[in-house]
Amino acid sequence: MNNGLAGKSVYAFGDSIVYGHVYPRSFADIVAEQESMTLTKFARNGATIGADPHASGGQIRAQVEDAPDVAADFVIFDGGTNDAQSIYRDRAYDVGTYAEELERTLKTMKRKWPTARIAYVAAHKLGSRDWDIQVALRKVTLQACRQWDVAIADVFGETAFDTRDDAHRAKYTFDDLVDGLPGTEGSGTHPNMAGITAFYVPVVTAGLQQISSR
Repeated sequence: MNNGLAGKSVYAFGDSIVYGHVYPRSFADIVAEQESMTLTKFARNGATIGADPHASGGQIRAQVEDAPDVAADFVIFDGGTNDAQSIYRDRAYDVGTYAEELERTLKTMKRKWPTARIAYVAAHKLGSRDWDIQVALRKVTLQACRQWDVAIADVFGETAFDTRDDAHRAKYTFDDLVDGLPGTEGSGTHPNMAGITAFYVPVVTAGLQQISSR
């Protein structure tokens, strides 16, 4: 069954959740393969929305700026996971600064690819990040996405995936590979294949299908 995605192209930006952490496949790869889409992934481990001199992956807006000018049919991206960590440890960086940088990122995407259909992937509830900061970043991110007509593939809000629950952390996240594949017993940030297939793939697929007719 063709849900409007087969044969379409998708660019993926963001941090290690989109890249795959120490494994080069993430939910973006699985969704693209299952829906017969052509994926180009620009995400980098450690990337942030804001400019953090301590972050190893640079800004997500730089990924967008460096991507081809030729538009993909779809753009997916995440952000905020590493920003939450940066805000927690650095008083010079706050939620307001994040919101300003997110606006610049969305503006860059819209200017560069006015025909692309864009979806923000809201990561699961993270036991590895300060909860109040996560909630604050989520609020301003959802506001910005609504303002810029960006769809939300809301793993945070639409699934039970919550690594504050130790059972979820252990079963669905990984930090290291076991026999070349994502393991278990992670810190709560990076979804393993069980977490990807149970929570991310259904939500992201449905989100892309929903905006495919725009």
